[in-house]
Amino acid sequence: MPANDRVSNERKNLNRLTGEFLVASRLAQRGYMVSLQWGNAISYDILAFDKKGNVAFIEVKSTASYHRRWVLQAKYANPQEDAIPLERRFVCCVDMTARDCEPLIHVFPASVVATGLHYYFNSKFPNSSSFHLSLDFKPQGKSKTDAKTVGAFIGAESYVEGFDKLGLIAVLT
Repeated sequence: MPANDRVSNERKNLNRLTGEFLVASRLAQRGYMVSLQWGNAISYDILAFDKKGNVAFIEVKSTASYHRRWVLQAKYANPQEDAIPLERRFVCCVDMTARDCEPLIHVFPASVVATGLHYYFNSKFPNSSSFHLSLDFKPQGKSKTDAKTVGAFIGAESYVEGFDKLGLIAVLT
């Protein structure tokens, strides 16, 4: 393997870890209990929970290369195919592209991510194991003049730092 590929993979891994630690730290700052999940036993990066037993299953996606654009596994287009209740599943999309400000975190319910993917791909998904959620793109196969961007369609701005959407009660208030 060429040295350049190793650096690229190392950079991707560091960006992934940065996103996960950033989300975990912001959750802890807001008074939620957090557990980072290493490996792929439950296929979620973070579990956030409160004293009443409410749990949020969080997948973290980070980008340091493409503004407001994240690569997701194809499974996010059909989130009902999971044993964990849909209302307890979230995707935190971390945008680390800006160098002059803090990274932004969108806290999307899994159902909103699926809506955005279906809108962009017009429910005609490519034969691929991954898709991109691109907030500034307009949908494929529709008139570009009348169509909203994916971000406008799903109301992406309302999910920035939207940790309250997790439905958890902060342990510390």
